Amino acid sequence: MKVITLASIILLSTSLGTSSPTPEAVNGTLSLNGTHSGDLTKRDGNGAECKRRPDSSGLNYYKLTTWGPWVDDWGQGFLDNIRGECKANVYNWYFQYYENGAKGDCSFEITAQAAPWCVENAVWDASNPTGAIWGLTCVNAKE
Repeated sequence: MKVITLASIILLSTSLGTSSPTPEAVNGTLSLNGTHSGDLTKRDGNGAECKRRPDSSGLNYYKLTTWGPWVDDWGQGFLDNIRGECKANVYNWYFQYYENGAKGDCSFEITAQAAPWCVENAVWDASNPTGAIWGLTCVNAKE
């Protein structure tokens, strides 16, 4: 009898706990000058949106909006991971919290030879201790 009860509990807990989160649609845009439009809202857990723009100086400009506890150190862990993943110097680092610390804006430049995936990997590395951000893509930004 105990085996059946234990098997039922295991079956029930696996069937309830295997659903993967559904991606949440976000209506709105994030411009490179830091203005937001649409209904970009705070979500539970860690998250980030990433925009990238190459410039004529041979650098790529990155702009990220972040939420969740993964950047509660003012992005210092993220900055360290960018240096480690991208093997490039980071220029013009900027990080600011808003919405009472619930969100943050981050921008920086790195050499154009550093592929966008290195920034995406740096986000994953920095967010992993409090809930890794999967599937981030740094999209090319419109002016």
